Amino acid sequence: MALTSEEKNLLKRLASGAFDGFVGDDLTTTGGSTVWKQIKNGVPAMFKQGPSRKFFNGKENERIAGVLHALQEWATDEQKLEFLKKFGWLMKDEAVNAYSAKFKPKK
Repeated sequence: MALTSEEKNLLKRLASGAFDGFVGDDLTTTGGSTVWKQIKNGVPAMFKQGPSRKFFNGKENERIAGVLHALQEWATDEQKLEFLKKFGWLMKDEAVNAYSAKFKPKK
């Protein structure tokens, strides 16, 4: 797959950590789990954390965080570009927004 200069630039910025952080909003499922997308060290991934639990230890209620699952990871350059095409409109960067808009379905 031949990459355009725009795609090479986006991949370079992604690898440098320029886009690290949360992408879009988190989603709470009906079961109480939370699902979100995050870019960390230049690698986009989708995570799910189960609902937290409470129990009484004899003195007070304690809260235990739910189990964290990595649902999907976009590791290769092609996968990273697919992530930017699909979710780039949720990011706060004009270049990524413009790249993602090129692949938006026409009405």
